[in-house]
Amino acid sequence: MSRPLGERDVRLDIQVLRAFAVVVVFCGHLWPHGRFSGGFVGVDIFFVISGFLITSHLLGHVPTNLRGLLDFWARRVRRLLPASLAVLVATAVAAWWWLPETEWADTARQVRAAATYWVNWQLAGDSIDYFGAGKPASPVQHYWSLSVEEQFYLVWPLLILVLTWVGWRCRDRRWLYFSGLLVVVGASFWWSVTYTKTFPAAAYFVTTTRVWELGAGGLLAVAAPVVARMLATRWGERARVPLAYAGWLVMGAAVLRFSETTAIPGWRAAVPVVGALLVIAANAPLDWYPVRALQWLGDHSYSIYLWHWPLLIIEPAALHSARGSKDDVAIIVATLVLAALTKRFLEDPVRTMAWWRRPVPTYAMGATGMAVVIALAGTWIGVENRRQDDYQRQLAAKLRGTVPCFGAAALDPGSNCGRTLNGEYVPNSSTWQVGAISESKPGLDSQKCNSAAHEWVVTRCDAGDLSSPVTVVLAGNSHALQWLEAVSSIAETEHWHLITYYAEGCPLAAWPRKYFMPQFARCADWEEAVLGSIVQLKPTLVVTSNLGYNFQFNGWFKPNINGFKAVDAYTAAYKRLSKAGIKTLVINDAPASSGSDKSDPAKFPNADPIRCLEAHPTDYAPCSAPRTDWEYRDPAVDAVKRIRSPRITSIDLNDHICGPKICDAVIGGVRVRQDYSHLTGTYVHTLIPYLRPALLALITDA
Repeated sequence: MSRPLGERDVRLDIQVLRAFAVVVVFCGHLWPHGRFSGGFVGVDIFFVISGFLITSHLLGHVPTNLRGLLDFWARRVRRLLPASLAVLVATAVAAWWWLPETEWADTARQVRAAATYWVNWQLAGDSIDYFGAGKPASPVQHYWSLSVEEQFYLVWPLLILVLTWVGWRCRDRRWLYFSGLLVVVGASFWWSVTYTKTFPAAAYFVTTTRVWELGAGGLLAVAAPVVARMLATRWGERARVPLAYAGWLVMGAAVLRFSETTAIPGWRAAVPVVGALLVIAANAPLDWYPVRALQWLGDHSYSIYLWHWPLLIIEPAALHSARGSKDDVAIIVATLVLAALTKRFLEDPVRTMAWWRRPVPTYAMGATGMAVVIALAGTWIGVENRRQDDYQRQLAAKLRGTVPCFGAAALDPGSNCGRTLNGEYVPNSSTWQVGAISESKPGLDSQKCNSAAHEWVVTRCDAGDLSSPVTVVLAGNSHALQWLEAVSSIAETEHWHLITYYAEGCPLAAWPRKYFMPQFARCADWEEAVLGSIVQLKPTLVVTSNLGYNFQFNGWFKPNINGFKAVDAYTAAYKRLSKAGIKTLVINDAPASSGSDKSDPAKFPNADPIRCLEAHPTDYAPCSAPRTDWEYRDPAVDAVKRIRSPRITSIDLNDHICGPKICDAVIGGVRVRQDYSHLTGTYVHTLIPYLRPALLALITDA
C-alpha cells in the first residue's frame, strides 16, 4: 500500500522526478543538439512539482491573515535565497574576471534583475531587442525559471487567502479552491497558447504563460484526497504502476522528440506537465525509486541547477577555447562538487538556524543579501557605463578624423595597408551602432522603430530634414538596418528626409501568405503593408538589403510551396516598385557566417567574432574565414538582374568588406562583424565613401 498522496514526508517519487528534471536540463544544455534536445522540459517538470508541493503546504496551513502570509514567505526566503544569492555573487565575480568586456553590461543588468527575481521579464524584453539575437547567453540567464517560481510563491498564497475568505462559511472548501485555481490555470493556458503562437521568444520567459504549469500541480494537490481514494481501490492499486510508467514515457518522449524549434510553452508544454502529473498522482512504489544516486540528485537538484549554467558559459571563456568532451566532464564534476558543498555548508545550515527561523531576522538577512548583490551589480553597471561613454567619445573623434588605412580604406587597391592580425581595434564595446541609433538621433531608435518578430506591426520612423524634397526609404530586415549608420549619415549631410521600415527577419519581398507556416504568416502581411506604403509615398529612392531566405529560414515555410523561391519573392516586390516609378537600390548582402552552414560558434568559433578575438588576442587569423565560406549568391541581386529595369539597380560592396580570398575579423583596425550575421556600425561608417557615390547618382538622376 502506498502512502497517501498528500503525505508530507519526503516522497521518493518526487525526489526522482527532481533528479530527472535537473539531469535532462543539464544534458540539454551540455548537448543541445544531441539526444537530450528537449531537455528544457525539465523546467516544466520543476514547475509542476513546485505547484503541487506549495499548494499541498498551503492547504495544510491555510494563511488566514498577514501573519500567516509572512510566515509562508519567510520559509521561502530561508529555503531559496541563501544559495541563490551566493551563486549570483560568485557568478558576477567570475564573469567580471573571465568574460569579455563586451558582455559585462548585459551580465551586470541581469545579475541585478536576478537578485530581485524579475529577470524573466527582462529576458522577455531582451528577446524583442532587434540586436539581441546575436548576443551570447548570460551566465545568469537560467534564473528566469527561479523568478517565475518566486513570483508564483508571492501571488499564489494570496489567491488561496482570497478563496478562503470567499468560502469562509464552507465546511469543505476544496471544490471552491479547485474552481478558483482552475479559472487561473485555464486563463494562463489560453494565454500561453496564444502568446506562444504570436511571440514565442518572449512567451518562453514571461510568468503569465507559465503559471498554468505550476497551477496544474496545485490542482492535483487540491484533488489529492479524491485521487487517493480512487487509487486505494483494488483496481486503483493495480493502476498505480502503469500510470507512473505512462508518465515517465510521456516525459521521456518530450525530452527525446522536442528540440529548439519546438514552440514552448504553448500547448506542447502540456506533454511534460501531464507526464509529471501522472507520476505524482500515481505515487507508485517503483523498485528503482530508492536508488541512492537518484535520491542524492533529487536532494541536490536546486544547487545543481544553480551552478551548472554559469560553469557552462564561463568555462570556455576562462580557457579561451571551445568546449570539448573533457571540458564537459570537468563541468559535470565541478557542478556536482559545488552543489554538494552548497547544500552541506549553506542551504541546510541556514535553513535550520534557530535564530533565523523568526520572520524578522529572515527578512532582514534576505534583504541584506539582495542589497549586497544589487549594490555589486549597480557598481559594475556604473563603471561599465562610464567606460563605454569614454570609449564612444574616443571612437567618435577617430571617425571624424582622417586616419589612413582605417577600416574599409585598408582594402583599397594600392593602399599597402596589410592585414590587421593583432593590436588594438575598434569597436571593443557591445554597442555596434555608432551614431545613427543614439540619444542624439531619437527618431531612429532601434526598439521603437523595430517590427518585432511574429508580431510584425508596421513601424515607420522619420529622421533628417523632414521638409526636404528628397525622400529616401531604408527598408528590409536587420541586414538593411545594419546600413543605417551609413545611410543616415549621408542623409544628414545631404539634408534628405530619411524614412525607415525594418522588421526582425522579414525582408522587403513579396512572399505569398499561403506559403508561410501559421506562426510566420504575419511577415507576409508586413511585406504587403510596407510595399503598399512605399508605393503610396513615392519616395525619391528606396534602399534595401536583406539576409536572403536560405536554409536558415526553411522552418518559416510550408514543405510544398510549388517551387516558389526567394528570387521570385524579390522579383515580385521590385517589379511593383518599378511599375510605380520608384527607384530602388539593392545592396548585395555582406559575407557572414549566417549566409552559410557554418554559423554555429560551438563548431565554428569564428562565427562569434567578439569571443573569438578575445580568445586570440595576439593572432586574429583564426577568427577569419575563406571568403567562399561566407559569401553566398544573394537572391535579391538575382532578382535585379532578372528584372533588367533601369529603376532597379544593385551595388556590391563586398570587395570593401573582404579581401580577395579572406574575410578578416579586423580590417584597418576596425572589427568588421558584431555577431555571426551583422556588420558593426563602425565598419559600416567606414564604407560611406563607397556607398555615397551610388546614392548621389541615383538621387541626381531622379
